[in-house]
Amino acid sequence: MSVEKPTYLEKKLEAAITKDNGYAFIFQNEKIKLDHELEIDMIKEIDPSFNKEIIMTEDELKITIHPPAEYQSFQRIHSKDDRSKWLFSHHLVKRVMKHSLHRLHLIVCPENIMFDRSLEPAFLHYGVMESLPPYENEEERLLLEVKATVAAAVDKSYTFEQYLNFHETLKLGPDTKEIFTVKGLDDLLALIQDHIDQLEKKDKTLVHIPNKKWKGQRYVMIGLIVCLVPAIIYTCYSIFFLQPKQEAFAESGQSFLSNDYSQVVDALGRYSVDEMPKVVQYELATSYIINESLTEEQKKNVQSTLTLQSDPQYYAYWIHVGRGESEKALDIARSLEDRDLIMFGLLKYRKEIKADDDLTGEEKQQKVQDIQSEIDEYMKEQKEQEQQDQQSQETQAQPEQKADQQDAKTQKKQPADNKKEDKAKDAASKKADQQKKESPKE
Repeated sequence: MSVEKPTYLEKKLEAAITKDNGYAFIFQNEKIKLDHELEIDMIKEIDPSFNKEIIMTEDELKITIHPPAEYQSFQRIHSKDDRSKWLFSHHLVKRVMKHSLHRLHLIVCPENIMFDRSLEPAFLHYGVMESLPPYENEEERLLLEVKATVAAAVDKSYTFEQYLNFHETLKLGPDTKEIFTVKGLDDLLALIQDHIDQLEKKDKTLVHIPNKKWKGQRYVMIGLIVCLVPAIIYTCYSIFFLQPKQEAFAESGQSFLSNDYSQVVDALGRYSVDEMPKVVQYELATSYIINESLTEEQKKNVQSTLTLQSDPQYYAYWIHVGRGESEKALDIARSLEDRDLIMFGLLKYRKEIKADDDLTGEEKQQKVQDIQSEIDEYMKEQKEQEQQDQQSQETQAQPEQKADQQDAKTQKKQPADNKKEDKAKDAASKKADQQKKESPKE
């Protein structure tokens, strides 16, 4: 369990300070010079609104202080505006300068200070000469404590103890740097007054409105901003993105109709496939095909299969091929299960890998081998498919050949049969004639 470090006030007084139901300062009798509590009874008369109770036992002295409810601790000054902080500092310096009780000694630090609604400070503890620490009035210590307290009030970048002990080495702001350069309390008071005058002068240039009205106006402004932000964003998007995109689409369409396919590619080069309408995709894909290193016959064959009614994935394939994104084109070809497109994509991808300077020689070799293996596999499958097609054609051709042979035989047989038939007809005719001749004789 960590032990809390004693505060500056506790170290200076060699006392324990608690903040339970008031402020209790507990001194060990052996560490203080006090012989009887009546010696310090006078502290009850200072700031009579502070209810103070003094109890002395054989071992310790306990002074309990109950400030009025309107008093706040030093830390609350940080929630005030700048003018209030400087006013509090002004009151503090004046309070120290006006202190005239020689038997009572001041110790100035945040733990020992409270302030009321008018920003008037009050001290919880006073040292009593020859009775309670601090026993002496040390002007040099007191001046440094006041400077550090004022600095901690107007600028919370550092703590009181940091200002007190390290002000010479800290990177101070202009205001706090001035505080530590003054020679005495009079100069410090004049410096504080100068800051107050500047703030009041600045304050006169501002228009003050009731807090309730300000909150209402602020909510209205926030509502307007919330409504305007989407409109502003859309306007910026339209000006910088949407409008140039539509202009590029229109320009590419005109170039396409003029057969200026290179200009189509240039106009659409910065836009992804998904951003383009279907017609624009078709125009760009066609432009890439025409600019592709294919034979005229190959270009005609590809163009004949690419129409406005084609699957948009075919457009995307040729766009990626044209942009040197063969790996993406391969993915599309595989999803389409088109062997010709896959083979073409593999060949383009292999070419890209060989030209990629970002890859090491070993990486290139490995990738090229993988691609070549896939190409060989597709070539093998294509060859097998061609053989199957050839066998299928031959199988279909055999019945046709047999039919042709049968027809030929039939054609050869027909003349012989015809001759036999003619001979039979002649014999029958002769026999009939003979019968006619024999009939009259009878």
